[in-house]
Amino acid sequence: MKKIGILFFVVGLIVSCTNVRESKEYKELQAQRDSLLQQSAGSEAEAAEMMAVISEVEENFAKIREAEKYISTQSAQSGEMNQATRDKVKDNFEMINEILQRNKKQLDELNRKSSSSNKEVASLKNTINRLNNEMKESSARLVELQEQLAQKDEQIMQLSQDIASLARESETQSATIQEQDRSLHTAYYVFGTANELKDQKILSGGFLQQTRVLQDTFNKDYFLKIDIREVTEIPLYASRGKLWSTHPEGTYEFVKGSDGKLTFQITDTQRFWSLTKYLIIEVN
Repeated sequence: MKKIGILFFVVGLIVSCTNVRESKEYKELQAQRDSLLQQSAGSEAEAAEMMAVISEVEENFAKIREAEKYISTQSAQSGEMNQATRDKVKDNFEMINEILQRNKKQLDELNRKSSSSNKEVASLKNTINRLNNEMKESSARLVELQEQLAQKDEQIMQLSQDIASLARESETQSATIQEQDRSLHTAYYVFGTANELKDQKILSGGFLQQTRVLQDTFNKDYFLKIDIREVTEIPLYASRGKLWSTHPEGTYEFVKGSDGKLTFQITDTQRFWSLTKYLIIEVN
């Protein structure tokens, strides 16, 4: 601009001193002035264009910072993301990547233009350098956020595996406890005539021989299995009965119904089954 001012001054002097508008020197000076004016206008237009691009790049970085803030907040949350949040995080990542690509192209062009010798353009160099640095930092933060999410997913996967393992272990323990509980409260009973019980090698003896219980050889498949918490009465469908298995006195009784048939009643479940889990009754 200073150069243009001097040129205007010289042209003015020439015009004021003499009428030389048609002279060669005047025409050359006028041509130089017009050229400088055109260059100046071009430089100013280019600088204005670059400022518009810089403004857009800065707005884009503001959007990136907002997206990064959302992703960082979600990454810091405990527990697994729901599908809606996971989709939004994915969309933010894609937006950041897209904006970074667009900013990179615009900054490459700004870097090229800022190397110009034009004073108006060169004055934007510091601003462009700051944007270049922010570009590098944004790219680095994007990688860091991706690593944080990957680590979070890995931790959640490991936690899920641990929970599944604990669930299986708990299920196994529960099944074991249930089985132990069933075993603890399981008993067996049988009733039948003397001959039936002897045929199943539950009783032994006969003519001139004392009848006794064959603990080690009787057919256990002949017995009926019961849960002692649920069964305290056993209909015998007979008018007479005799208990052969060993149980504490006062924990049971034979009760005769109106039809004359007996029912075996257990009056103290805990004590009754304390000596043996096999109940043997002879009926006739």
